[in-house]
Amino acid sequence: MAKYSAMQFAVRPTVVGRLLSDMYGILALLTLVPAGLAWVTDSAAAKAYSGVIASLALCWLGGRLLAPPDRVQKNEALAMVALLFITSSLLLCLPLMSYGIPFMDAWFESVSGVTTTGLSTLDIAEASPAFLFGRAWMQWLGGIGVVVLALAIFVRPGVTANRLGFSDREMDDVVGGTRAHARRVIIIYLLLTALGITALYFSGASLLDAVVHCMAALSTGGFANYPNSLADVNAAHLWVVNLLCVAGAISFHLYYRSLLRSGRGKFIDNQLYTLLATLAAGIGLMWVLATLAGLELPARDLLTTVVSAQTTAGFSSTEIGALPSSMILLLCVLMAIGGGAGSTAGGFKLDRALLLFQIAHRSLLRSTLSEHVHVRGAKHQEGSRMEEALSLLVWFLAIVLLSWLVFVAYGFPPLQSLFEVVSALATVGLSSGITNAELPAELKLVLCTNMLLGRVEIIAVLVLLAPRNWIGRRRGSGEKP
Repeated sequence: MAKYSAMQFAVRPTVVGRLLSDMYGILALLTLVPAGLAWVTDSAAAKAYSGVIASLALCWLGGRLLAPPDRVQKNEALAMVALLFITSSLLLCLPLMSYGIPFMDAWFESVSGVTTTGLSTLDIAEASPAFLFGRAWMQWLGGIGVVVLALAIFVRPGVTANRLGFSDREMDDVVGGTRAHARRVIIIYLLLTALGITALYFSGASLLDAVVHCMAALSTGGFANYPNSLADVNAAHLWVVNLLCVAGAISFHLYYRSLLRSGRGKFIDNQLYTLLATLAAGIGLMWVLATLAGLELPARDLLTTVVSAQTTAGFSSTEIGALPSSMILLLCVLMAIGGGAGSTAGGFKLDRALLLFQIAHRSLLRSTLSEHVHVRGAKHQEGSRMEEALSLLVWFLAIVLLSWLVFVAYGFPPLQSLFEVVSALATVGLSSGITNAELPAELKLVLCTNMLLGRVEIIAVLVLLAPRNWIGRRRGSGEKP
C-alpha cells in the first residue's frame, strides 16, 4: 500500500484553487499577445480578449488570498491540470464568438486549440489575420503547457526521472519540479519556434503563414491558414512543416540532454528510434496499400499524411475520406500510437507502446521456455509503469468504443466514425469529412470530451470526477504523505 499513500488524502480545494489561480495569472499575460494583434485589426475580438484577460486577472488576484501550499499531492496536481484545460477552453472561446460564431462551434474550436488537436467545424476562407493567429497561439500555448506539466507531474522519481534530466531534489515536489524544469523546456521551445519561423519564411511562406504554421506544427496542433490545410503550399513549405511536426513529436529531454553531452550516446533514445522507424514503416505500408488499391498518391501527400498521423499534427494535403479502407485503418493505428512522452504529441505515446511490446515479448518467451529458465530483464521492469500503461490502454480503448458507438447510432459510416473518434482522442486533428458545422451538437460534445481526455491523458479527468478524491481525510499543514 506504500505506493498509494499519496492518494490516501483527499484533494484540498484551497490548494487546487491556488495552483489554478497561478496558472490563470500566466495565461492572462500570454493572452496579451493575440489581444494586441486583435486591437490593430479586429476591435470586437480585442474587446473579448480584454474581457478574458480581466477575468483571468481577477481569478489570479482572488488566488492571492489562499496560502501557497508547502507540498502538492499528485491528485491535486492532476485535478488542477484537468480544470485548467476545461476552463481555459471555455474562456478562450469568447474571442471566437465575437466573430459571430455560435457557442458550440467556438468552444469546439478553442478545445481543439488548447488541446493541440486541430479538428475544426469552421470555414476559414475569409478569416482575418488576428483570428488565424489567435487560434494558432492557443495551440502553441497548449503544446508547451503539456510538455512542462507532463514532465513535472507524470514522471516518477528515480531512474525514469533521472533519465529525463531531473534531479531527486527537483522531483521531490511537483510544483518545484515544474519550476526547475520549465526554464529548460521553454528555452528549447522558443529556439525551435524561431528556427521554424525563419525556415518557413525563407521557403517562400508569407510572414503570417510562417508564424502560424510553425506554431501549429511544433505544437503538433495542425491549424492551417487555408480551408484545404496544406494542399496548395509549395514543396519547400511542406517539407519544413513536416520536419517541425517530427521535431515536436520528439521527447524534449533529448534536446536538452544533447546540448550537454558530447561524443557517443548523445542521441541515443529508444523513443526517437521508434518514431523514425514507425514513420518509415508507415510510409512504406501506405505506399503498398495505395499501389494495391490502384491509387496514385503523390509522394508529398503520402509523406504529409503519415507524418501528420504519427506525430498527431493533423495537417493534411489530401482528402482522407477518399482513401481506401485499409489506408484509413492504418492511419488509425499510427494516430493511436502517437509521439514520444515529454513531447507536444498526443496519442498513447511511444514509451508506453514499447513497454507493452516488451511485456508481450517476455510473455511469449515464458510460454516457449522451461519454467526454470529466467527471462532476462523481467525483474528490473518497473511494475508501476506497466500498471499505468495497461490502465491507460484499457481506458483509451473503452472511450474509443463508446464514442464510436454514439457516432454509428447517429447513422455515420462505421470506418469514418472510428477514424474521427481516434483522431480526437489522440489529439491529431485529421478528419475523414465528418467534422463540420452541420455535425449534431451532441457529437461535437463527444469529440470535445475526447480531445480533453486525450490531452490530459484521461487519468487527470478521472481524478477530477472521482468522489473519493474529494471526500475524505485531508492532509494538514506539515503532515507527510
